[in-house]
Amino acid sequence: MNDCLKLPLRQGGGDGRALGGWEALWTSLGEGEAERLPAGRGSGWSPVQVPQQLAAFEGRSAVWYRTSFPRPDHGGRVLVRFGGAFLAVNAWLNGRFLGSHYGYFGPFGFDLTPFLGDSNLLVVCCESPVELDLTRKRHVMGIFNDGDSRPYPDSAYFSLPDEYRWEVPVGLWKPVELEYTGAVLVDRLLLRPRFEAGVGRLEVETRLRNLDGRDMDVEAVFQVSGDRPLQVRRQLRIPGGYEQPLEVNLSLPEAERWWPWRLGDAALASAVLEVSAGGKPSARVEDTFGCRELEFDTTPGAWSLQVNGQPLFLRGANYTPGYRLDQLTPETFRRDLQLAREANLDALRVHGHVLPEEFYREADAAGMLVLADFPLTGAYGYHASADEAAFFETSVREQLPEMVDLLGSRPSIIAWTAHDDPPWIPAKAGLGDVHAVRQNYTVDQEASATLERLDPSRPALAGSGELDAHLYAGWRDGSWTEFQELETALLSEFGAQALPDSQSEVWQALGRGGRDADEDPGWLYAGFQPASWAEQGVGLPSQHPTLESYIQASQGYQAELISFAVDQARRRKFEPTVGAFVYQLVDPFPGIGFGVLDHSRRPKLGYAALTDAMAATRVILEPTGYLPLDPFGFGYRTGEPVTVRLWVVNDDPAPPGEAAVRWNLRRVRAPELEGGARWRDAVRRKSYSGSADLDLPDAAEPALQCGLVSLTLEAEGAYELTAELVARGEVLSTARLEIAVADRLPGRRRRPRLPEYIARRLLEPGSLMVDPDGLTVTLLNQLRPAVLTYLGELTLDERALGDVPIRVDAGAGRVPLPRRLELPVGRPIRVHIECLPPADAVRLALALEVPGIARGRVSVETRGVGEGASREPV
Repeated sequence: MNDCLKLPLRQGGGDGRALGGWEALWTSLGEGEAERLPAGRGSGWSPVQVPQQLAAFEGRSAVWYRTSFPRPDHGGRVLVRFGGAFLAVNAWLNGRFLGSHYGYFGPFGFDLTPFLGDSNLLVVCCESPVELDLTRKRHVMGIFNDGDSRPYPDSAYFSLPDEYRWEVPVGLWKPVELEYTGAVLVDRLLLRPRFEAGVGRLEVETRLRNLDGRDMDVEAVFQVSGDRPLQVRRQLRIPGGYEQPLEVNLSLPEAERWWPWRLGDAALASAVLEVSAGGKPSARVEDTFGCRELEFDTTPGAWSLQVNGQPLFLRGANYTPGYRLDQLTPETFRRDLQLAREANLDALRVHGHVLPEEFYREADAAGMLVLADFPLTGAYGYHASADEAAFFETSVREQLPEMVDLLGSRPSIIAWTAHDDPPWIPAKAGLGDVHAVRQNYTVDQEASATLERLDPSRPALAGSGELDAHLYAGWRDGSWTEFQELETALLSEFGAQALPDSQSEVWQALGRGGRDADEDPGWLYAGFQPASWAEQGVGLPSQHPTLESYIQASQGYQAELISFAVDQARRRKFEPTVGAFVYQLVDPFPGIGFGVLDHSRRPKLGYAALTDAMAATRVILEPTGYLPLDPFGFGYRTGEPVTVRLWVVNDDPAPPGEAAVRWNLRRVRAPELEGGARWRDAVRRKSYSGSADLDLPDAAEPALQCGLVSLTLEAEGAYELTAELVARGEVLSTARLEIAVADRLPGRRRRPRLPEYIARRLLEPGSLMVDPDGLTVTLLNQLRPAVLTYLGELTLDERALGDVPIRVDAGAGRVPLPRRLELPVGRPIRVHIECLPPADAVRLALALEVPGIARGRVSVETRGVGEGASREPV
């Protein structure tokens, strides 16, 4: 699969040049060799920029490149190095096949020396297959062909106009360079520092490759820079055409510790490996490393994290800075890392993909901790052929070492994850049979074991969402109140979508939409999830008077949800939770996303809320016994106790001391009253205040419950409870909680209408029929394997049917509707409702719940009764 050189580091110490003058030609997958494209023949070649990430779609998923260059004036070996290419690459020089590489993130190359002429033609073919059945994926692209971080959610596919086609990246997204070396290369260099009894140690793992056919006498010189440079020399002999591992151990008596930014300096050291072959310089590679002690225990039920002996609670965010990797620069990463630090974050999770390695180096320099994912997300190979399954498993096995070789020396990385949201975890039970057969379980366990074997210094999770939690309460997994029952070691995903502000340049790409955007194709393509907005969020655009009011409402809801979720995680600091990662820091493309910063990096209200909630020292107000308001809020009935727990959490390593929490409760808005009611209200209205003294918890200690406010409020209205944490004569933190008190509190909103583009892919249009003993309608799932968990709330001509028997027929006769009904893709399932329908026009409305896809109401009409009646779904 990978007949090439692995080149994670540049070999020539900067001695080389980038190739330019590229031309390109598009073909369908697997075509081009018959037209002699490997020899640069064929017509239709046109100039193209390299590097540049292109887009493949069905029928145009292979791009051929060609460029010419003269023979370099170099007496040794001439390599061509590809910094990054989507996805499968084949290369030819002067018509001779050089080899292939599979995988988008790893640098690779070929030895051109045997094939060079005075004038040379390099031809490269990049292929990215377009996969439309996302449960049967076999290509390793992570978020680039599945998930919420890319345009066009899979639930909308086949339902939008043709211009919104499904695309995946393809092409040369990093420079292609010639490198000039000798016969022996360095194709692996891992730097593993540690401390023993307070003294720094550095274990160096390297692998040298002899490109020559002759045996070579080699000298390797490894040097660590500093005030007192350290140097080690090794002599070895490498047979022709072979590779040889080499290990070096050094003592670093003056090693400085690398710290996360809030605990100290992110001290980095430089290392150089110079290789000579046959008495001549052959290769020179450089890298940096940081000395830190990492203890990250991910044992179920006993998670803990320490860096340099300091226990840490991870305050983090998922990070997908852009869908176009070619447009991500070190400046982009530095800016985003600074925005993360300003939001009081000390960790980022690179979610379901591998970023350009410059990001991880910038994270090293910024003292930002990183959770690094391998690019797998969702389901792979479901009902695939044996060949397809073998291809997928082989591609995973070959790319795992590539990721470790590329990133293994980065001190910022504290853990690996093999698979994001795999179908076998309990949270994916909604995938039906794909979950039940534990799809991908074996390969994920093998991948986790491989990562820990390749890199024993860090833990590796088989699947994110198994031992950690992806909890989208308040968005697509139930009420936001579920955060208050949080029991997880790591809250690795949570959040809600919000619109960019009205001044954002994102709207230039998005289109305003306004009140008509409930199911606008442009909004759906840009990530809008109407079912979640309608059921849990602030509703659909048509329910708001203006776009500006919709923007403000959406950002307000996202901010409240994030603040509440972070508070619930932090008050469980170390008991049992070790961190919380909002999904996500920035929107990865110009659209409607989960980011607290939009794609142009303009902050939403959620950014300020996240900054406050993640402050190193935080006072937390936890209401209990309330009735949840819609879409967010805390309600109490008059005359019933209002109870709020007071918590303090501290992650600041500065010495703690005596502190106090001062609180005040007052009414900020009164109901509209007249006459005697106004007088009675004035008598009942009261304000309250109090304080609680405490010793501020140490950074290594859990959160502290320092008080309890319990009051009975007799006057209706909106109340505000404020608290401030005071220590050392200054206010360290403030918190605010709004409470609604009323005789009658509003109930939950009515279940929303199911978006038409989803309804038409779950319910067969025109399938409603009237039978002598009831009604039948056909479920026909055209989305992905799923499970129906609820069908009810039946109304006929706006009259509730009540608790009537419901049966289903999937081809083997009618049986009672089970609690979980499998919905395989493409299999019709008849639902029979036992009732006595009227003889005139019929309108049936029902509610469906299909976890992971949609919850909502749908109605179907039929005009007339009996055989041949006209019927039309609505």
